[in-house]
Amino acid sequence: MKVDDVSAAGLQFGLIAPVAQRADLGAVEEVDRRTATIFFCDIVNSTQWIAPSDPEDARDLLKGVIDVMVRHIQRYGGTVCQRLGDGVYAVFGAPAAQENHAVRACAAADAIVREIARSQACAVRVGLCSGEIVWDGSALRHQNGSPAVGRAVHAAAKLQQAALPNRVRLSDSTAALAADWMDMRAGDTLSLTALDKIGTFELLGVRRRRLHRGQQLPMVGREGLRRTLSIALSALSGGAQTPPAKPVPLMHIVSGEAGLGKSRLLSLLAAEARWRGARVIEWSISAIEPVGAPQLLQELVGELLDRPVAPEMADSLATIVAAGVSRPLAEALATLLHPQSGGASAAAAAERLSTAARAVAELAVLAARRRPILLVVEDLHWAGSELLAVLSALLRRCAGEPILVLGSSRNVRPPEMLTEAGEIQGHILAPLNAADAQALLDSYMGRDPALEPIKEELQRRAQGNPFFLIECVRVLVDQDALAGPVGGMKPGIPTARRLPNTVQALLAARTDRLAPDARDVLRAAAVIGPTFDVGLLSALTGCTVPSLPLAGLSDAGLIDETRLLPRLEYSFHHALMHEAVYEGITRRERQRLHGRVAALLDGGVFAQLPGRLAAQARHADHAKLWPVAVQAGRAAGQEALQRSLAAEAVSLFALAVRANDQLPQDVEAARTGIDLRLILARAAMPAGDRDRAMAELERAVELAHQAGDEGRALAGLVQQVSYEWVYGGLRHALVLADRALLLSGGGQAARAHPEVQILAACCHIEAGNLEQAQTLLDFADRADAWQGHHPGRFMMVDGAMLIAIMRARCLVHQGQDPTAELQQALQLADAGTYPFNRIYVRVYAGEILQRQGRYPELLALCNDALSISAAAASPLLDDVLHARRGLALIELGRSIDGLAEIDQAERSAAERGAVLHASLAKFCRIRGLNRMGLRRDAEQEQLRLEATVQRYGYGLLSRLLGEVT
Repeated sequence: MKVDDVSAAGLQFGLIAPVAQRADLGAVEEVDRRTATIFFCDIVNSTQWIAPSDPEDARDLLKGVIDVMVRHIQRYGGTVCQRLGDGVYAVFGAPAAQENHAVRACAAADAIVREIARSQACAVRVGLCSGEIVWDGSALRHQNGSPAVGRAVHAAAKLQQAALPNRVRLSDSTAALAADWMDMRAGDTLSLTALDKIGTFELLGVRRRRLHRGQQLPMVGREGLRRTLSIALSALSGGAQTPPAKPVPLMHIVSGEAGLGKSRLLSLLAAEARWRGARVIEWSISAIEPVGAPQLLQELVGELLDRPVAPEMADSLATIVAAGVSRPLAEALATLLHPQSGGASAAAAAERLSTAARAVAELAVLAARRRPILLVVEDLHWAGSELLAVLSALLRRCAGEPILVLGSSRNVRPPEMLTEAGEIQGHILAPLNAADAQALLDSYMGRDPALEPIKEELQRRAQGNPFFLIECVRVLVDQDALAGPVGGMKPGIPTARRLPNTVQALLAARTDRLAPDARDVLRAAAVIGPTFDVGLLSALTGCTVPSLPLAGLSDAGLIDETRLLPRLEYSFHHALMHEAVYEGITRRERQRLHGRVAALLDGGVFAQLPGRLAAQARHADHAKLWPVAVQAGRAAGQEALQRSLAAEAVSLFALAVRANDQLPQDVEAARTGIDLRLILARAAMPAGDRDRAMAELERAVELAHQAGDEGRALAGLVQQVSYEWVYGGLRHALVLADRALLLSGGGQAARAHPEVQILAACCHIEAGNLEQAQTLLDFADRADAWQGHHPGRFMMVDGAMLIAIMRARCLVHQGQDPTAELQQALQLADAGTYPFNRIYVRVYAGEILQRQGRYPELLALCNDALSISAAAASPLLDDVLHARRGLALIELGRSIDGLAEIDQAERSAAERGAVLHASLAKFCRIRGLNRMGLRRDAEQEQLRLEATVQRYGYGLLSRLLGEVT
């Protein structure tokens, strides 16, 4: 990219990727002195590696590895100076100056080593050294020598030669510059000459969040808990003196109120895990997904693959399969990483999320077998459906694997979804006792006896909250009541001003003492969110990125740098800090700023940012820009559904509903409100919020009747029937089905829309009312049934196919031969192009084969249906298919595999709240237990299932249970 190709807005708002900061931008070409980081990387024993290969193959091998090096160097903003045959020589900080050149170089080195260690049959070594150089841009342009000259160049080359395979060795100068972002271990002294020696460090890993100065203090009062979790880390990395008799995958959750040091504790444990050789992956969850930040799932998959997720779905799928994940799971994950517009239903999307989460768990297991993994998850109380699904899958899959999950939460009780998935050990952080609080203050303030009265007052106010203690000291420093460095303070100028009594008031007092410009920027950042994109903040405040006072606010402990790439990002140092700053903004100013952010996110340079629509909807809602909130909320909800995030979709659709209710209720607004409620209900059901879904549907039907819109009222009724059929309340479904029949047929069920008649027949079959079901199917199959009606209005599946398969069900349960109807249904389904027809007919064909005891055919049919489901990414009915396949396996002599498959299917259906599917799976389990001779277990399961079918009205299943012996 040339400099004149870059828009002025892009430059001002920091939208230019670091890769653009290279020599081809027409940067400074003359010779100058500057501080930079020199980067050398080569292949270990490259000659022996390529010796057996043909010259052309050898060239390809070397080029593949060097391309990986160059890609990561350029991604992090480095300049490749030379390709050295089996390696590269690069500079960070030239020709364009970079304040964080050492950090970028370390991040690039870490990425190179991880990807090559995973994907190549060779090893690399990296050497880094920061220092003053003479930079000659013309040498780079004309390729007539090294563009960088200085001691650092020679030192970096020496460090690279001294590095171990797949390790990064850096000089003490680089370590000092990058220490805030990197975990590292001190190494030996390296001699450049007889008189010139430098200290060296080994790079252990990159932190997710920049270390702030408060974390330099010793952690007090948590020694026991830290020791307990250190033992778990030791077992993870194989360093335990006595390994556990039975490896148990544990998730440890540290809980406690804000400010007690949960994040600090996890940060120290992460550093310890890196020191022990474990791979550390850190997730920090925000209350609101930050606009512009990569999605958490994409980040995790990229970490597990040791390379960024590919931009194209086909490439991602190939990479995931190559990593060792089965193709059906990989396809679900690739679809989730690259959501397409349109997509599956909300229920199918929830199934896809569950399948994709299993794929992530497989990736984690495969990665952990190469190197133990510690997954750190901060602020679990804000976890969404995507993260919970992944953690649940990890807990289920990772028994005995070298994986440990550490989380923090303000809630003492873990999410129910996680406790059902595996063993979780909770640890509650209490406030510091008096002795520990004194030790913390001694470390921060010093031990001057004159400080004791101040310390006593601070302890009284903070009540053992370490965050409150440190912030009190900072306020006193701001007021000049304390003077001197950390650890060596003395009483300063006496002040009559009293410290605030609450942490919120204390933080507000700190922000009030900021310079007006800095305070305005901080408040604008608080409106954007707890985590904010610097480019967006620049546009909101009208300041260029270099002129923003971010460094000063960071030094003051108010914000922290949390991301360098792909866009610069900061976060408030603590959630309480964000809350205090936001609450200090007047209501009108908040509304104005939210409106300005919503306008900025409407398009232009921010149009392609991840999370833009959801952020725009929320900002428009706060700004009372109701039309924008409706439009963005609806679009963002659809986007969330495409990502299989049902709970997030519910929140966004609900926002759109609330905003629409604020508009003048003309005909268009009324229709929009009805449609939004119908969409909201479709998202709420698979999210597990059945009551919300049914309430919204009832309200939609009511509003449609009030508006005289019988078409939308009927759509709402049909949706209610569909949900009650699968998710429970079959008796209510029958009542609603009767209403829908009368509404659709003008008071005559025989004249109703055929799809409504078929749906009502399905409900009657589940209730055991086979004769009524056959009557409705006959209505739908009349020659004139479709007169005045349009196919596909209420269901996507083929009507004729449905009639045939439902008739076959009635016949088999009446003891008659269903062969002709079954064959007709299969032929109709297979003749079309819609894959769900083929899946749907096989689900009920499986019921018929199960009833007839034709288990080899049942096994083949379920395998076929599951293959179609995986290829179509449409797993809505997979639980039923897996349960029936499990029963077939038991009947064919594979009892252990079959029972495990049934259990998984029942669990999955129960998690979705699909009572009918879970009941069908339990019925298969009862049949299987009887076949295995475990009659007592079968009897206990049968009693539980009988209670369920009686409660929900599943008469057909009740009849089948009566036949079980």
